[in-house]
Parts: sequence; C-alpha cells; structure tokens
Amino acid sequence: MESDVRVIARARRGEQAAFAELLRAYRAPVFNLCLRMLKNRDDAEDIAQEVFIKVFGMLERYDERYAFRSWLFKIAANQCIDFIRKNRVKLQSLDEPMRYHGEEIERQFPDHSRTPDEDLELREVGRLLLEITDELPPHYRSMIVLRHQEQLSYEEIARVLDLPLGTVKARIHRARAMMRAKLEKRHGGLDQMF
Repeated sequence: MESDVRVIARARRGEQAAFAELLRAYRAPVFNLCLRMLKNRDDAEDIAQEVFIKVFGMLERYDERYAFRSWLFKIAANQCIDFIRKNRVKLQSLDEPMRYHGEEIERQFPDHSRTPDEDLELREVGRLLLEITDELPPHYRSMIVLRHQEQLSYEEIARVLDLPLGTVKARIHRARAMMRAKLEKRHGGLDQMF
C-alpha cells in the first residue's frame, strides 16, 4: 500500500483517485471517533463528512513531519467538541433503544460464553462507565475516548489535540478521577458491584 505522504502529494496535485484513497482508508476510523464522541449516528455521519471536506481543503497545510492519522484525528476531535459546545447534544441513555434509519433497535451486548449473571454484571459496569464517560466535559471525554477507545498513546493524543504531553497526562488522570468519584457516589465503587 502506498504511504500517506505519497497519496497526499498526489491529492495536492489534484488527483481525484488520491482523495478517494484517503477517504477509503480513514472514513471508518473518523466516523467511529465521531460516533463515540457524539453518541448519535446521524450527527457522526454529518461531522465525519465535514471533517473530510475540511481536511481536503487544508491538505496544503498538512506538515509531513507528523502522522497524517494524528492530524486527521485532531481535526475530527475538534469538530466534535465544537459541535457539542454549539448544540449541547443531549446524550442518549444506554437504556433507551438506538435509532437507525428511523427504526428503534434494542441495544445488545454480546455474550462470550459468560454466565448470565456475569454477563449482566459486565453490561451494568459497561453501561455505567459509558454513562459516566458521557457526563464528562467534552475536553475530558475526548481524552478518554482517544486513550481507551481509539487506543492512542499519550504522545499521539498530545499531537492530535496539539497539547503538551503533561497536560494530556494530567487531564486523563483528572478524567479518571472524575469517573471514579461519580462511580463511588452512585455505587460505592466497583468493589461493591462484584
């Protein structure tokens, strides 16, 4: 597969095939990041499309010393944060069914050979953690999503969000502390849940 730098060089020359390659390679990761941050499929699709329009319009400003993926994720995360701030998105409860193409779909969690009790406990923990993550302020939520759902390193997050490494570590620590406090307040901690 051709490197991102070479594909970007072709795109900068106006080759439509190069734009299509970038879109094909990064559409799903950008959409997934947007969906995790916005919790709404329609909004995530709209914002992901806006991200690519913005990125393709700014390719001349991309600095090849840095990973294209990091630059792209930075733009996507910032677009999501801006959208949340502008629209004050009402976060959907995990107890409510999802909507997809106008139909309600019940949320389901797969069973990987656990007992029904184990599955129930795991779903409760997952629901609580997602619910608590959704309650975080956008700048903390983006840190948790990039670290724990997108599996980015602290250094990659610092590049994506254009923040000092120490700030990233401090915000992730603070976000986790906020999550722990919320969990303690609701259930007396994880120890009492198991």
